[in-house]
Amino acid sequence: MLKQTFNEKLGIDNDDKKIIEMLEENPDLTHSFIAEEIGKSQPAIGARILKLERKHLITKQVGFNLRKVDLDVAIVQVSTRDVEEIIKKVKDCPFINYIFRISGEFNLMIFLAASSISIIEKIVDLCFRGDENVLNVKTNFIISAERSFVMPIDFRIEKFDGNSCGPNCYLNKNRPIIKIKRD
Repeated sequence: MLKQTFNEKLGIDNDDKKIIEMLEENPDLTHSFIAEEIGKSQPAIGARILKLERKHLITKQVGFNLRKVDLDVAIVQVSTRDVEEIIKKVKDCPFINYIFRISGEFNLMIFLAASSISIIEKIVDLCFRGDENVLNVKTNFIISAERSFVMPIDFRIEKFDGNSCGPNCYLNKNRPIIKIKRD
């Protein structure tokens, strides 16, 4: 069986690859500079970049650079009986930056960011450790990023009250409403 090259798998040529490499190195490069380096016209480079964006090979992401910002980030691995149920439960959580299905002992890998390790631990306890569908949870904290790594941030995390991550949190939707009778 022949292995496909990245170019074949991604449907790009060497000029596209060079554009991607250049923009990864410095996202602020102008089309004119790239055109001069590659030996193509500026409109041709603009068209190639647009094509690469439509193929999702170039994206613009706003967020914090883990290498440069002092936020705590954890990688949480979860082993669960029902992956879909856990994803549905936490998909709108503002603390969750990424969620991946993975193979092996654990079937989910989740990136969580917060202003402190204690908040992350509280979220992990609330969302995963207390769920009967969860078999095992492993939490690792990132000490440092050796390369730039941009993660989105949802400022709703500032409203964390220790009980839920906000008004749309599944914890609020699934808690019984207790009415207090007053005389």
